[in-house]
Amino acid sequence: MAARNITATQLQELIASKKTVLVDFWAPWCPHCRKIGQAYEQIAAEYAGKLEAVKVNMDEDDALWETLQVELIPTLRLYVDGKPADAMVAPESKAQIEAFLAGILPARQQEATKRVYDMIVVGGGPAGYTAALYAARAGMETLVVEKLSAGGQMALTHQIDNYPGFAEGIDGFALAEQMQRQAERFGAQTRNAQVRRLHLLSNPKAVETNEGVFYGKTLVLAMGANPRELGVEREKELVGRGVAYCAACDGMLYKDKTVVVVGGGNTAAADALLLSRIARKVIVVHRRDTLRATKVYHDPLMKAKRVDFQWNSVVTELLGGDKLTGVRIRHVDTGEESVLAADGIFVSIGRKPATELVAQQLVLDQNGYIPAGETTETGIPGVYAVGDIRAKPLRQVVTAVADGAVAVHQAEAFLAANAGA
Repeated sequence: MAARNITATQLQELIASKKTVLVDFWAPWCPHCRKIGQAYEQIAAEYAGKLEAVKVNMDEDDALWETLQVELIPTLRLYVDGKPADAMVAPESKAQIEAFLAGILPARQQEATKRVYDMIVVGGGPAGYTAALYAARAGMETLVVEKLSAGGQMALTHQIDNYPGFAEGIDGFALAEQMQRQAERFGAQTRNAQVRRLHLLSNPKAVETNEGVFYGKTLVLAMGANPRELGVEREKELVGRGVAYCAACDGMLYKDKTVVVVGGGNTAAADALLLSRIARKVIVVHRRDTLRATKVYHDPLMKAKRVDFQWNSVVTELLGGDKLTGVRIRHVDTGEESVLAADGIFVSIGRKPATELVAQQLVLDQNGYIPAGETTETGIPGVYAVGDIRAKPLRQVVTAVADGAVAVHQAEAFLAANAGA
């Protein structure tokens, strides 16, 4: 059963009926809302009869934000017996939604599987789904284990202009969906599950998830990277209350307000440009005296009327009570401190590789990346590292898909050499 789109009035009637109701508050412009869509539809189907899963479009009425007391989207709320039972903001996996529901509803029975795949791909970004595509086309039984939806960080990008074949650019989420459909057309399977442990040295290799254990003769690590945090006090506490990491996701919440963007690379520059079309004022705080972003961003940013710069500066403190009201910055040369009044801060200081699951099994470099080389082979035979978790000079969609193709080429040779093992 698919999740129904309903109005705020219909929601109030449904809550009043005292049924168990799960609500997804979303908007069409929100990339993270789209990312959880597939997992939310699966939840609606799997929990049919136990709860009613519905969706409310916050763009239908500007007053809904205050009426429903929603501060950030996507927000999931659970109502039981006509009363709010719990809420969560921007879940990062289907498993998180299931854990959220577990306190109220009986746990679902996990599916047991003994099947051994030729290849398991952990992560459904561009590198992962390219590997799945090449493997499935080569006749390999292939499973992609993805915690939420296709695309990874790419799916949060509204416009990708540097991926060949799309003269007018393409929306990152749309490109991710196409990659998934293409891989699945050739027989690759996708399982939305949260990986808990990886057993890289076992034969076959094992992937423990909240949905059960999956086995593969080869394993492609495509877990990607996550936004790097500032590391200042109260940062986690203020996420969703002024602290954000994705302008494309949360920028519309700061329409006609003042925001700070921290960073000087491509992500920070792109975020600042996007926000300059939404916010009243954008202040870019960068620890150097010039941007590290590629030249294509420099002129548009310097010409943007709503963008100011604080060079040679770092954020040292987040100010405010329940919500952010400003930031304290320090000049890196003089040590002079000042306060910037702001309604929000977007942290755009790069990514950190999601290599926690393999940190005790593989050698990592000083920045936490897997030094797999151009062959994508790791130190463990049959295990390959692709995309943003691999140590390399350039991390782009186009280099990620190249990694996926190379990994399958190596895996085919490995399987052929170990056919009788």
